[in-house]
Amino acid sequence: MKRSRPPDCEETDDSGESQVVGIETARADLRQDTRKKARLSYEDSNNEESEDSDDEDMIEEQETSFRTQQQDSGPSGNTPADNGILESVSCSNFMCHSYLEVPLGPLINFIIGHNGSGKSAILTAITICLGGKATATNRGQSLKSFIKEGTESAVLSVKIKNKGDSAYQPEVYGDSIIVERHFTRSGASNFKMKSVTGRLISTRKADLEEVCDYFALQIDNPMNVLTQDMARQFLSNSTPQDKYKFFMKGTQLEHLDGDYLQIEQSIDRMDQDLAKSLADLGAYEEEARKAKHTLTLSDKHDSLREKIRMIGWQMAWAQVEEVEQSLAQTDDELVKIAKYLANAEQKTTQHSEIYEAADLGLRDAHRVLQELQDTLAPHNEKKDQAKEESEAAKNKALGLQAEQRKIKDTMKQAEKRVQRAESDIAEEYRRLEEINGGSHARRLAEIDEKRSQLADAKKRVEEHDSGLNHLEAERRQALQVLERSKEPISDKRQEVQRCEERLNSLVKDKGKQEGAYHPALPRLLRAIQEHGGFQQIPIGPIGYHVRLKKPFWSSILEKSFGGMLNSFIVTSKPDQARLTELMARLQCKYPIMIGNNGTINTADHEPDPQFETILKVLEIDEDLVRKQLVINSAIEQTILFEDRSEAVNMMTDTRLTNVKICFTPNVKRGSGSRFSYGWGGGLAENYLEPFNGPPRMKTDVEFQVNACRAQLQHLRTELNDLERTSRESQTNLKNHEQAIVRHKRESRELRVEMQRLDTDVGRLQDAVDRDSLEEGKLDALKEGLEEAKEELTMYQASYGDSVIAVDETREAMRQLRDKMKVIDDEVAEIQAKITKAEKKAMKLSGQRDAALRDKNAAFAELEKGQKSNEAIESRRDSLAVTVNTFTEQANQCHSRVAVEEGQTPASLEQKLDKLQGDLARWEQRLGGSRQEIAEAASRKVRAFQEAKNQVEGVERLAQLLKTTLVNRKERWKLFQRAITARARVQFMWMLSERSFRGKLLANHKEKKLDLVVEPDPTKVVGKGREAKTLSGGEKSFSTICLLLSLWDAMGAPVRCLDEFDVFMDSVNREVSMRKMIEAARYSIGKQFILITPGSMGSVSSSHDVKIIK
Repeated sequence: MKRSRPPDCEETDDSGESQVVGIETARADLRQDTRKKARLSYEDSNNEESEDSDDEDMIEEQETSFRTQQQDSGPSGNTPADNGILESVSCSNFMCHSYLEVPLGPLINFIIGHNGSGKSAILTAITICLGGKATATNRGQSLKSFIKEGTESAVLSVKIKNKGDSAYQPEVYGDSIIVERHFTRSGASNFKMKSVTGRLISTRKADLEEVCDYFALQIDNPMNVLTQDMARQFLSNSTPQDKYKFFMKGTQLEHLDGDYLQIEQSIDRMDQDLAKSLADLGAYEEEARKAKHTLTLSDKHDSLREKIRMIGWQMAWAQVEEVEQSLAQTDDELVKIAKYLANAEQKTTQHSEIYEAADLGLRDAHRVLQELQDTLAPHNEKKDQAKEESEAAKNKALGLQAEQRKIKDTMKQAEKRVQRAESDIAEEYRRLEEINGGSHARRLAEIDEKRSQLADAKKRVEEHDSGLNHLEAERRQALQVLERSKEPISDKRQEVQRCEERLNSLVKDKGKQEGAYHPALPRLLRAIQEHGGFQQIPIGPIGYHVRLKKPFWSSILEKSFGGMLNSFIVTSKPDQARLTELMARLQCKYPIMIGNNGTINTADHEPDPQFETILKVLEIDEDLVRKQLVINSAIEQTILFEDRSEAVNMMTDTRLTNVKICFTPNVKRGSGSRFSYGWGGGLAENYLEPFNGPPRMKTDVEFQVNACRAQLQHLRTELNDLERTSRESQTNLKNHEQAIVRHKRESRELRVEMQRLDTDVGRLQDAVDRDSLEEGKLDALKEGLEEAKEELTMYQASYGDSVIAVDETREAMRQLRDKMKVIDDEVAEIQAKITKAEKKAMKLSGQRDAALRDKNAAFAELEKGQKSNEAIESRRDSLAVTVNTFTEQANQCHSRVAVEEGQTPASLEQKLDKLQGDLARWEQRLGGSRQEIAEAASRKVRAFQEAKNQVEGVERLAQLLKTTLVNRKERWKLFQRAITARARVQFMWMLSERSFRGKLLANHKEKKLDLVVEPDPTKVVGKGREAKTLSGGEKSFSTICLLLSLWDAMGAPVRCLDEFDVFMDSVNREVSMRKMIEAARYSIGKQFILITPGSMGSVSSSHDVKIIK
């Protein structure tokens, strides 16, 4: 027996120590009387029929009267049960069936069929599917013996009705419970519990057993499911002992008797354990008495313990005082550091003001420098433009001079042709004179010379003609150049026109943003304010909430942001839908973005402060706008460089931290370049066209107007350059066309010369042949002379024009040089101012840096003092917590006590150690401290009390079990007598259907159940005949009556019987069937499954009888 302490034996005094109260003597309360065991069995007296014949006779009379009344009134109408009966049975690959499904009626079912047709497989399937063992069917030793030959597995299914108020978990299973059992030849087997819809509920056999117990489906009861072999044995070969066993098992009396026997055995074991526990109780009592005596001896040193406790309290409060002193010192340090921080803050304020003044002066210097640089830029542009115009004039002068030289050369050639024509005329005169003088030999020499000249002329014609193709190609090329030069002129004119319109708009609207948006935008903004249905009023357009602090970046940023500046921002989908509807109604549609009211901290994601970002050059008055620009355009990681070369160098040297994009302006006003890092780390560049629309962001209007004017001037300069280039291309084309004209004229002259020489050769040959005068040649030569003089006059006029053009160009170049000199003087003056401003800015920058160093030093001192203050405050807080903790702990020991002056926790600890040593030596002699002794005494007294309570509890439980067992066995005997009497009455009543007389003999002492029957109705006296003296049919009929009598005494909802009429003749079979149907109808709500090989010709189907073939 387990020893334990009594729970009520210990008390606590004011000092917190345990005390032991008085101990009761348990033996006086324990009953020492000898208890007698209660024994009860179901042995009968020597009477063979019953043990209590008087009681059974009375019950038999009551049952006889009830049966008579029931027979006279007839069956009251059998109705099916709402639950607990079988609706259908199906099997696959089971015994001789590949697949069989049998729907069952709710009341009486006859299953008929020839021998070997598989009728008995239905009862076997029900038994196995509902959890029965294979051996219980008497058809096989294991499940695999039931699997059909040639297959590897079998499936059984039974559908149980589950309706009515007493249905089993109807919310889970529904109106039916489907039980399936799967098993294979390998020995695997499992159950499945399904709902009426086929949904799997459970696979546990325990759940199936719970369902069977709930509906009282006694599948393992041999009287409930009487198989073919059991029916044959019961009907033909059963002895009185076998019948008694069937009776006991069928009525569950045997199971109850076995339970009562186990209870008796448990009571015997409890009596044995109780005897041992009584022997141990004395030892517990002696140990408790000794422990109390030791505690009394220990209490004699309470004064020493009190002194130890007082010193312990003083030591606790001494520690509190020690920490309180440290806390006071820390408070003094906080006062000193507060004065130091006040002085440091004053210094930081002074240095901050000095720095702010220096920074303001530096910003003013930078502003002045920027203004000078901005002023220098137009002058540089004018200088560049004048330089370009001067260069163009110079090129034009060189072209005119070259053209003049060509005209002069051509004029010289024309003069030579005039001189040659005059010489030819003179020669013709001489020739005529010589002919007239008669020199034939001189003519022949002249013919040879002319022929040689003719050959040279032909060669010159061929060479000259070959150069025409080259001149034509150059002319076509010049024409293409002219056409290409005309194409960009129209685009540039449109740009100039747009820029003029933008400038006019800026001047007219004075920088108002409304001009950049839809005309209906004001109405849309008013409608948003007046709507009232938005969860949060939309913000937009974004450009309304952004101010550009540096207008220099206006065009690039306007182009970069694109349509985002036109967008509205909402915080929910419903607001987006409402705003979309509002825009559609006012026909003013803008993009809508959805954001949230969360904050974005960009401090850790911004680049080095030396870089200027888009975020720094913008003033944003709405957090939602700032958040969307950060998310969509990364404005905090986009840097700006005014110097393109510096931007390229900075982006290519190394990858900048927290930098995604870089913008820088190009030479073309308003345009820019976008640099970004690619996936491979390389630098990508994208060109940004100038933004030609009105500004959508708030900015400096005057700067915008000046910038627009500068851009317009730049565009006009570009347009002039394009037009000048086009004119030069056109002049070049004319020069090439004139060259072709000259080439053709020269070709014509060469051909004329060739024809002349050919004519001269022919003429001289004719002269030689005819020796006659040639008429008309002199006239032709004179005409040629006139033509040459006219051509000379034309070239002389062209040369005069070219001289005038050269003089005009030289005058224009002189004027441009004067203009450039003026511009150079202005640039030099501005550059001098810039140099002076740069020096001033450099000086102010040094002053600001010095002020910044002083400011940083002051803040460093302040931060140092603040850290010291935080450390002291932290130490002070820690000490305060320690004081509170020590005080709380000391109060738990005792309220505050005075500590003698000069005493410290260490000195008190020495005193405490000495006193505790003295007490320890005394407690060592007693075997422990007072607390330990008190706890031991309390523990032993409690153990004694618990042992006592446990013995008494076991004694009460044993007595209660014995009383309960006696009552249960009395009820069991009464139930046994009642079932026996009911079975007797039912048996006699069923025999009377064939005019038989008989009686059921039950001997519970000898465990026999037999019957005597007198089939001859003429014999009214005598005890009757025993079953073994009856014929086969009479014996089967009598046994069927016995079975129906026993069934009537059972409570199971389903009753199965296989081949009940195997030994009956046709007369007994017909009577037995009729009797079984009648008995079944009196068993209200019970389901009968009866299997017979007979034809059932005398029985027909009805509302409560179903015949299954």
